[in-house]
Amino acid sequence: MRSNRPSDHDERGDDRGGGRRPSEFDRPRFDPDEAGSGEGAGAFDDFEDEDGDDAELADEAISEAIEGETRTVLITGACGNIGRKLRSAWTDVYDMVLIDETAGEDDPDVIVADLAVLDDDWITHFHGVDTVVHLAANSDELAAWDELIGPNLDAVANVFHAAALAGVERVIFASSNHVVGGYQYRDDEPITIELDPRPDSPYGVTKLVGERLGRSLARAFDLTFIALRLGWIQEGKNRPETLPDDWARKMWLSNSDLIRLFDCAVEAEIEDRSFVVVNGMSRNHGMRWDLSDAAELLGYLPIDDAFAAVQPIEPREGPS
Repeated sequence: MRSNRPSDHDERGDDRGGGRRPSEFDRPRFDPDEAGSGEGAGAFDDFEDEDGDDAELADEAISEAIEGETRTVLITGACGNIGRKLRSAWTDVYDMVLIDETAGEDDPDVIVADLAVLDDDWITHFHGVDTVVHLAANSDELAAWDELIGPNLDAVANVFHAAALAGVERVIFASSNHVVGGYQYRDDEPITIELDPRPDSPYGVTKLVGERLGRSLARAFDLTFIALRLGWIQEGKNRPETLPDDWARKMWLSNSDLIRLFDCAVEAEIEDRSFVVVNGMSRNHGMRWDLSDAAELLGYLPIDDAFAAVQPIEPREGPS
């Protein structure tokens, strides 16, 4: 990990929202035509493997790719929920450059910078970086426009600008399920990447803007842009038992699958396209989120299931 250097910001990590393939391995592919629509459509119904052999193969392939060379990964929002989890997993894997709006005394390696303000002091830290993981944002899905413009729009444009100027090979953007959150109450159709965006809030709109800016960036510069429409990621242990409702459980992204998804996003070889958007959830039973593109393009095969992990609550006995 690089030591701290003078600078100036980043917002808290978003708690929602270089071309390499891990190596060749057989990846089962979800076929929505075979699975049908409704409950379970878009989930991993065709990925059944009791021993998790396919996911283990994917993990092993990624590990082999990672061992081949040391990449420099810059993380914005490094002190947020997702940022801290990635840092913990990648401590001995990548040379990391860490940026956040604030940092505690126990975080001397974090560069403090305001990414909403374009500044040469923090832009210099993008030079020599292979991959930028942009998590920094106001992660409140109920936030008003005036609370989102700086951290979710200005900062996004500035970070993408800095990455392009520095010759970064890959930008990974923490997008959100809120980009298509408006489909929650529309029938039981699978929520695929091909659907028209239907943001459910100003927050969702800002994530859509980030995706579209990334598309423009990828076309204008020689870099790969990957947008991950992240599911529900709680602080800390992130156990399904503490999720608020059934909809949240169906778009849960466990901590281990979170790391697996970002590992794939950093390491996957994207040969025939420079702009990729995928859904990022765990393997939750009965969910509508389609993960075919994540499996096909990134090699992402989640393991955890919110419903398998949830323990039934025994009813209390009344007074005898």
